Amino acid sequence: MFAQPIPPAIKSHIDIQITLYTDLTRRTLEALQSLSELNLQLGRDLIAEFGANIQRVMASKDAAQLGSAVGAQLTPGWGALQNYQQHLVEVLSRANSSLAQTAATHMPAVRRAATDAAEEIMHQASEQTARTAEQMSKYQMASELRH
Repeated sequence: MFAQPIPPAIKSHIDIQITLYTDLTRRTLEALQSLSELNLQLGRDLIAEFGANIQRVMASKDAAQLGSAVGAQLTPGWGALQNYQQHLVEVLSRANSSLAQTAATHMPAVRRAATDAAEEIMHQASEQTARTAEQMSKYQMASELRH
């Protein structure tokens, strides 16, 4: 095959696609960073709550205090998990909004570039078809002259 240069419309379409995917990837990584920070905070909260519960057990002076402290151990991290769930919804909602906004911002350019690329391909195909038809016509004429 002969090396052909990439038509400008197709190159533009590829560049726009790369820009779109780069921006979407950036937004996804930002969401993952927020999610990682949230997970770290959950770990810190759970460790702090477990530490506080153990201190209460160790500091118990009578059976009532010990029973209360042990009871708190039965539902460890409840408050931290509720807080995590609320913040998780916020992080995912922001990520969804950011991705949708990024896609919406790029879609007009993507549509234009795709249309331009399709038109370029159709134009090239038309030209190639015309050249091939012309060559076939010349070949048929030459063939008829020989016979």
